[in-house]
Amino acid sequence: MFTQLNKPVITFGLLLVLLLAGVRVQAQSSFSVDEAVKYALTNSNTAKNAILDEQSARAKVREITTIGFPQVNASYNISNNYIIQKVIIPDGTAFGGPPGPLALEFQPQYGGQAVLSINQLIFDGSYIVGLQAAQTYRELASRASDISRTQIIYNVKAAYYSVLIARESKLVLDVNVARLDSILAEMRVLLANGFIEKVEVDRTQLQRNNLFTEREKASRTADLTLALLKFQMNYPAKEAIELRDQLSQVIINNDVLNIGATDYNKVPEFKLMLTQKRAAELELKNVRAGYLPSLGAQATRGALAGSNSFDRVMNPGGDWYAFGAVGLSIQVPIFDSFNKRFQAQQKKIGVLKVENGIQDMKRVIDLNIDQASSSLRNAIETTENQKSNLLLAEEVLDISRKKYAAGVGSNLEVISAESDYRQAQTNYFAAVYNLLVAKLDLEKAKGELLR
Repeated sequence: MFTQLNKPVITFGLLLVLLLAGVRVQAQSSFSVDEAVKYALTNSNTAKNAILDEQSARAKVREITTIGFPQVNASYNISNNYIIQKVIIPDGTAFGGPPGPLALEFQPQYGGQAVLSINQLIFDGSYIVGLQAAQTYRELASRASDISRTQIIYNVKAAYYSVLIARESKLVLDVNVARLDSILAEMRVLLANGFIEKVEVDRTQLQRNNLFTEREKASRTADLTLALLKFQMNYPAKEAIELRDQLSQVIINNDVLNIGATDYNKVPEFKLMLTQKRAAELELKNVRAGYLPSLGAQATRGALAGSNSFDRVMNPGGDWYAFGAVGLSIQVPIFDSFNKRFQAQQKKIGVLKVENGIQDMKRVIDLNIDQASSSLRNAIETTENQKSNLLLAEEVLDISRKKYAAGVGSNLEVISAESDYRQAQTNYFAAVYNLLVAKLDLEKAKGELLR
């Protein structure tokens, strides 16, 4: 009976476990390079902080906006004048007292005051400029966020490419080690039958040992580059991750060299400086707005209480006397000893400095694009040359092996060709990585990473 009653429970529990396991399995652990970038932009702490900065900027805009809304305050005060301050009358005879000074008390021992006040800003030039500056402040946070996101994209893509290169290099070394193992097995058979000398086997064994060491290093390098990618993505270090893109999918062609006209407005740093210029201009405008009058309205409603009995002050029905007032206030600046004039001069100089910085930024962008495009051209040429060298080294190795197999070549010649071939592979993979990074550098210089 107990077992029958618990069958549904057990079944449900198993289904729940399988469902959770399925969710675990289906959780994304395979990424293309674009998906890795998207993950990093969502989960990176740098990206999160950039989003928080934007949220803080929006809150700052609302904070400044509320200055122009009604401000309501309430206060309640109660006092015990345990030593009442006297008012001294020069001649006491006016109050029926003796001639000479007379000290009188004109307030009760206990006093209370309850006030409700409303203040409304009607016009203030600085407030209007402040609203404009608040929006600019929000834009500054957004521009800074764009710069952070651009760097995240660059770092993640560079790390992704390094993993692909490291894995491809390790794969090639695995193939080379397996081939040498096969050759060594054949050579040992030949040695046992007296067809070759032991020194030839030893040379090949030495070559295999060195190659195995290189493969182990490549394996550790691949693990390290993968750890770096996880770090850049803010992906859990202990969780497995798969890269869906292959190295052949990210190889580029010469079309990337068609640069065209430079659009400075794509570059986040340039857009940030334009926003900084607007902020500097608003600071100047704010100083000049200080010459304008400001107008406000106030309304006050309250009550006063006074008695020599504490209970009557605390009792709303006691000795309380209402009062109220409404009014307008205007402040007109007349003369400040040229204070705002000198402030305006400083702000104007600040605007000019930002304008100079914008011109410098244009030159920096042009220089970065020129350098990046030149590096990319060199990287493309180097990659093509290294690819040709790799094919040539492979051909030389193939001929050396055939000559050795036919008995007209030496073992040393084969070993030398093997070494040249591995070096050509290493040079080719290094050239490919430099090519991919050069493309990233050009995209970053042109402001095309963040789209």
